[in-house]
Amino acid sequence: MADVIGFLTRVWDFIDGRGVVRRAVLGVAIWMTWRVSVWAMGFAETSPRPGIDIAAIIAAVTAPVTLFAGSVFKGYLESRGT
Repeated sequence: MADVIGFLTRVWDFIDGRGVVRRAVLGVAIWMTWRVSVWAMGFAETSPRPGIDIAAIIAAVTAPVTLFAGSVFKGYLESRGT
């Protein structure tokens, strides 16, 4: 049992020391922002709605994701320290 705990401690020290979790969260946030952008471009091309409706729908979908990505990036920078 002590060997397992020692192994898990070394694994967690490796993950924590290199910031694997915060980098993974940042990567997912960037991917989400990219994916929503791709969706918005496709939606704008194929939608039969007038221009202002398209803009309102895209803004309603992309704004929360963009704000989320911005806050994750800010948290990432703050977690790195000086």
